[in-house]
Amino acid sequence: MQTVPPIRALVLAGGGAKGSYQIGVWRALQELNWHPAIITGASVGTLNGCMFAMGKDKEAEELWRSLEIHDVLDVPSTRDPEELNRFFLDVIRSGGLNVEPLAERIDTLIDEDAVRRAPIRFGLVMTEMSTMRSVQCRIEDIPQGRLKDYLLASSACFPALRPREIDGVKYIDGGWRDNMPLALAASMGATELLGVDVDGIGIVRQNHTGLPTRIVRSHWNLGPTLDFDPARAARNIALGYLDTMRLFGRVGGTAYAILPDQDGFLAHFAETYQRILEQVNDRAPGMDRVERAARQRAGYPKPFAPNPSAPTRGALAPLELACERLHVPEDLSYTPKLLAATFLGSFDKDPADCFPALLDGKEGSLVAERAMAAAVPEEFITALVSRALAETPLL
Repeated sequence: MQTVPPIRALVLAGGGAKGSYQIGVWRALQELNWHPAIITGASVGTLNGCMFAMGKDKEAEELWRSLEIHDVLDVPSTRDPEELNRFFLDVIRSGGLNVEPLAERIDTLIDEDAVRRAPIRFGLVMTEMSTMRSVQCRIEDIPQGRLKDYLLASSACFPALRPREIDGVKYIDGGWRDNMPLALAASMGATELLGVDVDGIGIVRQNHTGLPTRIVRSHWNLGPTLDFDPARAARNIALGYLDTMRLFGRVGGTAYAILPDQDGFLAHFAETYQRILEQVNDRAPGMDRVERAARQRAGYPKPFAPNPSAPTRGALAPLELACERLHVPEDLSYTPKLLAATFLGSFDKDPADCFPALLDGKEGSLVAERAMAAAVPEEFITALVSRALAETPLL
């Protein structure tokens, strides 16, 4: 019996400047040979979606890598936070920013006829301002010559941006009522969904489609919604690529993209780390719970599998958390050993020196160190990792 191939849909959430992340997701999907038949979006997701549908992914990436806030919004040139804050407060009181720079960009980049001819069907959502009703629009439902208006309406992040009027009705950002339009993709015939969540402002509705669904999202903060900055965009593009590769099983890790462990380093580290934690717990019962709660609060997996010779993502968790604590760059891929070496090169004073009583049983205030570890558990885990790596050969 012949298997019917899935009808894949890519669903791009809104999030302003965070939309650069979706460029990296698209690049990874092309490498993975995952090609959507449908793209739906809200807000900035509609702009990226149009570019993808037209096959202009390289132009989209070049745009994001050079885009600054003046290219999108009519704002003053100052970078002073207080002046900008006063400016945006005045903008909100007056009804929103002028988006003519964005409108000019759309004229330059988006070819409506090309979107309509594209083999990928396109759809967007916007919000009717007077009723706050979500409006779903397939490309065939949008009147000829009006795509630009609908894109600007879907991207009108009120109250920061002005509403867009279409045929006498005012519309605002589609994300206000449906920032991840999965249902629209399902109504267009999709049988498999992949959403890209960039933590934008608005409502992400519960998925009631019943379809196989995967969501790409970042462990990391992608930055402010209106901070259009080339350096941040480059970092977010890299994160989108790596997170997608992780979702499809090509790399491991939780926060960092971890390549295969070829020489058993991770198993050795996991065993050493667990032994040191057990020793600490003998000196100060309950410290294992402090460690476990800290990693779970930070979004990392539960503790190790019982067999350290076959470690899971849990074995990586303390190393990743410690690297996050010391600001090891997150937009690169690492083997476990390389991540460990980068961690060791990220400090001058050994974090383990802060806990001599807990880690070494030296005379000192065990009560004070225990209290400090409970107050700042990420620092305690960083110290554990440093001590474990001191006993785990890197060469």
